[in-house]
Amino acid sequence: MERWKQDASHAHEQNPTWETETEMHESKAAYRESHVRMRDASEAFGEAVAEHHVIPEHYPNAVPEQLDGPLNGNDQFDQVWRREDGGYVVVEAKSSVNTELGARNLPDGRRVSQETREYFLGIIREMEDRGRKNPSERELARNPRKALRQGKVDYIVVKGEKNAGRYTCYHMRQFDISPEGKAS
Repeated sequence: MERWKQDASHAHEQNPTWETETEMHESKAAYRESHVRMRDASEAFGEAVAEHHVIPEHYPNAVPEQLDGPLNGNDQFDQVWRREDGGYVVVEAKSSVNTELGARNLPDGRRVSQETREYFLGIIREMEDRGRKNPSERELARNPRKALRQGKVDYIVVKGEKNAGRYTCYHMRQFDISPEGKAS
């Protein structure tokens, strides 16, 4: 797709006609669509690694919580699991070890990384805001917040490991979201 897009753009620059312009626009749209599909598949891969490997191996008997956030996935965690002890596992799933952590801007203008307490609490605040209209979202925000005060939240990132297009393993890291907040 990228080569087609580049070739079509170059052809239109060299000899602009309605045909080259049409092909340039078609190639750009196809390129965009392929990237959306690739992104969606990558996100699904990362979440499947967390659900089918990490959680059963490290948190047996944890129960998934229903997420009612926006369909685009913004302002919510990838997965939330309730542990047997009443604590929570909050998962940020990434498609591969090369995928960078996200960041967000806080209301005070600071930009914080996904691995921080501030980021975690920022997502909780977004969930609480949505909870004004959605009681299940409000409840889901309250429970991890309460568990965090009790030291019963594991905030983890899971990254799938790919090798020639096949799943081979995963990498998991737990974030330190204690008040001192240093990533481990």
